[in-house]
Amino acid sequence: MNQTEAFKYRLEGNELYLYDVINGSATIDRDNGTFGFSYIPYFEDLGLFMERATEEMIEVRMSDQLIRHEIGENIIHFSSLPWIKFSHVSHPRDYKRRDSIPKVTVGKYYLEGKKRMIPVSVHVHHAVADGLHVGQFFETLQKLLMNP
Repeated sequence: MNQTEAFKYRLEGNELYLYDVINGSATIDRDNGTFGFSYIPYFEDLGLFMERATEEMIEVRMSDQLIRHEIGENIIHFSSLPWIKFSHVSHPRDYKRRDSIPKVTVGKYYLEGKKRMIPVSVHVHHAVADGLHVGQFFETLQKLLMNP
């Protein structure tokens, strides 16, 4: 997210903001079948990011709240559907609230010949990002997956 500038723009009221850093907000599952939304701050250091993400996952799983704290607009909504190989995803929308936060969903990875494949769905607000920017995101993602 932080390498695709268009994914760092947000509409707030009638203003357009460009955030320096985008943090994560992933859906975290719980053993009882419910889920909660996490807040995972961005750290360039992958080890530190993973440490904090793991701590947040544990906290969300121990909580019974949907949202534990305010998370702001400089986030990405991220979901994982590791059970499903999908071709597209649709997200519910509250049209009373202006929502320009990108939504990324990944699905079950699978083999296609010798290639590992993973479905990825990206939803953006068309006023701040379009197909060119989604293409830039996928190009960056592909490079990172090929050379982590």
